[in-house]
Amino acid sequence: MLVTSAELRTYMDITLSNRQLDAADFILEGLQSELEAFLNRPIEVGTFTNETHVFPSTHVGIPLTSFFYNQSLDSTTAAGTVTYSEPPTTIYLRNSPVVTVTSVTLFPVQSSSQVLVVDQDYTVRRYGVDIYRGFANDVVKITYTAGLVGANIKMFKLMILRAATREMQNMHDDVVGVKDLNPRNVAIAETGFTDKELMMLKRYKRRRIS
Repeated sequence: MLVTSAELRTYMDITLSNRQLDAADFILEGLQSELEAFLNRPIEVGTFTNETHVFPSTHVGIPLTSFFYNQSLDSTTAAGTVTYSEPPTTIYLRNSPVVTVTSVTLFPVQSSSQVLVVDQDYTVRRYGVDIYRGFANDVVKITYTAGLVGANIKMFKLMILRAATREMQNMHDDVVGVKDLNPRNVAIAETGFTDKELMMLKRYKRRRIS
């Protein structure tokens, strides 16, 4: 987790019982999950495996020679023919930004699996992988690491601490009120992240069409 219960205890400057520490872990895990769901990406670098199909290409072949000058460079031959090619298939990975790609394995429909070679069979992008091999309906399995380096983005940790403090305060007030058998006239703090806090994080949000 990006924020530990020990850091929350230091931030709040309080002593927590073992049960309260367990509750703090639940809160911190939930807040990090909530933040990642809003950003549509992990806030810590982790290892993931995606398996997907190569979809049929919708591109028109691109000429590898000029439309306007098809004369062969070899003066002893007649006008050269135009050779066409297709752009690589882009596999958009579920988690980004991509940090490293550990392995890419192609499972062709009609042959055995093939381990692809970086910069020869595929190129790594921040959002996924460009594949130069494979045909429609082949399966590609990609193991990679991805995510934001949350420890370097200080506002992530601060926002989780602020939200966790509100939830811990609510829990503390509820427990004391039950022990006293008397409801405490304390306004309930807002749980989760506020709209204002989430607005500050929009620049880190991943926008994708799925």
